[in-house]
Amino acid sequence: MNKLKTAALCLISLVLTGCTSPNFSVEGLVDAPKLTEEQSQIHEALTKSVGSNITLKYPRNGDYRSAYVIANIDDEPDNEAIVFYEYKETNKEKGMKINILDTDEDGEWFSVKEVSGAGTDVDKVIVSQLGSGSDINVVIGYMNQSADEKTMEVYSYKDDDFKKIGTDTYSVLEAMDFDNNGRNDLVAIQKTVNAETEKITAKASLLKLEKGEIKREMTIDMLDNVESYVKVTRGLLADGRHALFIDGSTSDGNIQTELLYYRYSTLQNPVQQRKEKLLSACTGNMDFRGTCMDIDGDGVVEIPSIKPMPGYENVETPQQKYLVTWNTYKDFYVLEEKYSGYQSNSSFIAFPKRWEGKVTVKTDIDTGEVIFYKYTGDVNTSTTELVRYCSGLKEDDEKLTAAGYELITSKGQLNYYVKIPKDKTEQLVLTIDEVKNNFYPTE
Repeated sequence: MNKLKTAALCLISLVLTGCTSPNFSVEGLVDAPKLTEEQSQIHEALTKSVGSNITLKYPRNGDYRSAYVIANIDDEPDNEAIVFYEYKETNKEKGMKINILDTDEDGEWFSVKEVSGAGTDVDKVIVSQLGSGSDINVVIGYMNQSADEKTMEVYSYKDDDFKKIGTDTYSVLEAMDFDNNGRNDLVAIQKTVNAETEKITAKASLLKLEKGEIKREMTIDMLDNVESYVKVTRGLLADGRHALFIDGSTSDGNIQTELLYYRYSTLQNPVQQRKEKLLSACTGNMDFRGTCMDIDGDGVVEIPSIKPMPGYENVETPQQKYLVTWNTYKDFYVLEEKYSGYQSNSSFIAFPKRWEGKVTVKTDIDTGEVIFYKYTGDVNTSTTELVRYCSGLKEDDEKLTAAGYELITSKGQLNYYVKIPKDKTEQLVLTIDEVKNNFYPTE
């Protein structure tokens, strides 16, 4: 508990500042979750077959994050289990292992088959129909320690046989129903490096399975200056279409967003197709801009853009502070502003309309609080305080409320508080309802 509290206090110091802490990790602070009764039965059947001297491997990304993936992967009504592990013994074959377990007529789990995987770790698992028929496929993406490109393998499970039927490489792999036909489509982004020029190009394709071979369809170009893809977000466009929002990092320290969606019977990537119109608005410094997200929880994913906060136009980083605008993509290559405000590591504070161009922000060096001031043309002379934000552990609630802070929301272990000046003669001072309506926790 002491370790956990220390980690929480470390996190609090970052909550409402512009800092990042790349070395912060909660790994090892809490015990792994206990197995469910079903997982315990699966584990018992697994160790009965392969022994107990194994290390479980957990998928790093995707919808399935357990080492025990339980899903219906055949044409029978009951679920099967896919378990990832590697052997600890030196006399055993090294590398990733996959074990398929099923239930017998009495509902007891048993190991069907063990196969070797194509990497050192599991990136993600996708269970979906890839072909035109009704067969369910299992797609497993593997990571290798020394390779940027990942490997996918496609499997089928029929008649107690888990068989590999296709393989390919990818940088990004996602499943989504792009064309609203009730079935997921598999989309992959694959990068190619020219051996002579070392130029990187990337293309996105829908993948289909035909006669045991993976086919790439509806291929479209991606931006060619991406060094790595850092985040992929599934969500909706403003008009309700399904889309993937892909954030990639570039060699110059920027992060930029592309989006893929289905229209005119093919894939669209408007940021690449109209770079001159959209790219600059979808690009920003990695330390300040952040990645795409559904900021308000309505299902529509917003794309961030940044510009200096009033008074910080000529300030150099890391003292620079930015106004973050969250935009939605509308048809015909239009980004429409939805919110503008201040973005921290764990929250977003939207500015009401009457604040536009009239408010700036400072951080209290001693407390880490974010304080908003009426802007007078110079940050240093802007001293009329409008509102201040802070966060704290729930056990500190009594102390903070006694100091004049009001609770606005809670998320996880943290409470978020605001302190509003008692003098309401300044028209830019917010009401508590305005504060609550414009505050969005992001973690």
